[in-house]
Amino acid sequence: MRTTRLVGALLALVLALTGCSGGDDDPADKGGPAGDSAADAIATDARIVKVSGRLDAAAEEKVLTDVTEVMDRWIDGAYAGDYPRTDFDAAFEDFTKDAKALALTQTAILSNAEDGAELTGVELTQRLVRIDVLAPKGKVAGVTVRFRLALALAGAAERTDLVSGRLMLTPTKAGWKVFGFDVRRGEEGA
Repeated sequence: MRTTRLVGALLALVLALTGCSGGDDDPADKGGPAGDSAADAIATDARIVKVSGRLDAAAEEKVLTDVTEVMDRWIDGAYAGDYPRTDFDAAFEDFTKDAKALALTQTAILSNAEDGAELTGVELTQRLVRIDVLAPKGKVAGVTVRFRLALALAGAAERTDLVSGRLMLTPTKAGWKVFGFDVRRGEEGA
């Protein structure tokens, strides 16, 4: 019975978060730099776009900081780093057990695992993160993060890939955790 309630609560949260995401808006449409071609890693351009409910400025800043840190750990673990490599396990450390299990079946989209051994380098040229917060009665219940990444791949796979979509996160005692995702990946210009 408790499991049924938990599943029901999570489903309600997913539906609520999906509803507050503002539809299929592309984070790139919200403005902000598209990145540069410098050899140094570019910073994540992260913003809170919408708050459903109420949050004071301090709580909003904490959500922005904490969620951006989770996104950065996933992005860096999944796409950045030294190449060639085959270990992408760190990318999914902030995923719930079930979300991680599902993500590991989709590593070609959610990381560079498919080509990692053949790559000589990856430059992230765009890191846009837009956050919608669900905070009924002033208590943060979850976020939907819309993101867009551009990856310049070097090595056997010379191309630029665009990765975009949504990650749904919930606060837990162990910090923010990704419990759901909808991610697309494709080659630029394809």
